[in-house]
Parts: sequence; structure tokens; C-alpha cells
Amino acid sequence: MQSEHLSNLHVGWVIGGWLIAASVTAALYLGGVGLGLVQPGEGAAVWIGVSMGGGFFAGGMMVGMRWSDAPVLHGAAITFFSVLVWFAVTLTGESGGVDSVQLVLGLVLLQFIASCVGGWMGRRVTMSGGPEGTA
Repeated sequence: MQSEHLSNLHVGWVIGGWLIAASVTAALYLGGVGLGLVQPGEGAAVWIGVSMGGGFFAGGMMVGMRWSDAPVLHGAAITFFSVLVWFAVTLTGESGGVDSVQLVLGLVLLQFIASCVGGWMGRRVTMSGGPEGTA
């Protein structure tokens, strides 16, 4: 079993995982807009959730595959870094002003689950030698 200790947390991998997660999220969302899958209004929230889940899963999986110590802790740290970035943007006054607290908390929970599961899956793939092996 992997060791989930703060001494195994690598800040560089957390920031790198968050950058990959944000990039993949943006690419998935723009791909959905380009293909006409994003419905205007409330329908866009579903596609935002899908793209955010996929992006943070990819970011967590990359970190889990490259730095396999404490993959769940790295996933949680990626989410915490996302909250810190959101807080910094909010302090500058440049945010779009999300009115729904439930939506924000739901997206943070989605980021947490996706990045932790991605980190765990990345470690599992790395330790088993491939997706078809057993760990």
C-alpha cells in the first residue's frame, strides 16, 4: 500500500497536475462548444461538469503515473490549489461572479473526486505495468 504522508507530497507535481487539469478542462469545453454539444443557459452547466471531471481526472492520473507516492494526497492538493487560485482571482475582482454556492461547492467536490481517482488509477497503472495487469 502506498504511503499517504505529507513528506511524500511534491509541490511541483501538484502545480503541474493542476496546470494539466485546467488545460484539459478548457480543451474539452472548447471542443464541446465547437461540436455544438454545449446548450446555452442551464445546459452549459452539465458540459462544464463533464469537462471539469475529465480534466481533473487527467491531471490526477498524470501525477499518479509520474509520482506514484501518495496519489490521493496529490489529488487533494490539486483541488486545494484550485481553491487557492479561485480565491486569488476573487480578490482581484476579476471573477465572473458565480451566484450559486451549491454550484461552486459541487464543482470543488467534483474536482476532488476526479483528481483523487485519477491519481489512484495512475498509480495503479504504473505499479501493475499496464492497464491490463493486476496490482
